[in-house]
Amino acid sequence: MEDDIYLGTTIAGSLEMKNMNVHYSDGKDNVVEIFERFQPNIVLLDVLMGGRKAGFEIAGKIRTSYLTPIIFITALDAPEDMKKAFSFENVDYISKPFNMLEVLLRINKMLSGQSRFNMVDKYYQLGLYIFYPEENTLVYSNKNIHLNNFETAVLTVLCKKINRFVNRTEIIATVWGVDDCKMKEASLNNTISSLRKRFSEDSRIKIESIIKVGVKLVMEP
Repeated sequence: MEDDIYLGTTIAGSLEMKNMNVHYSDGKDNVVEIFERFQPNIVLLDVLMGGRKAGFEIAGKIRTSYLTPIIFITALDAPEDMKKAFSFENVDYISKPFNMLEVLLRINKMLSGQSRFNMVDKYYQLGLYIFYPEENTLVYSNKNIHLNNFETAVLTVLCKKINRFVNRTEIIATVWGVDDCKMKEASLNNTISSLRKRFSEDSRIKIESIIKVGVKLVMEP
């Protein structure tokens, strides 16, 4: 979202050349409504629009329900503005003027290791899937996939530390309530194998398992 149409369309065009699906707004539309419809993986948000700091207001509305990464792009550099920007969780800040390489690097950095969690409806957005842990359900293309209790519990642990290895002992202790990893090693392996099949429709989602390192849920950009 950028009220300078030339700059906004330039950024959008550059991102589209990188095969990203972009929705550009100059701020005259209902941006929160667009957000709900478009469901972006990341938001680039100008702060100063129409003579006021509308970007902070929009970020506040998004944060009532979503932890989607936000990158503020602004010419404002006063300490109080930077403090306000970073008072929101899961954000970054780019000062104007900038080059597109910086924008791309920051986008890639923020997207690596991000699963979007809706704090109101309690779901994780995982690529093309939506995971509802409280309902033991994975949704893909309007199809409900029922997960067993172990699948749900393991996937929840991995979602909380996405793109990071989680020690197998930690997973087993959390899910099965035992400290002896060997007792449930086979159960964990079976659950991981089952979850891999669940995510077979989105090649960007992988579950890596290294015996002496741990298990990692990977979401590629």
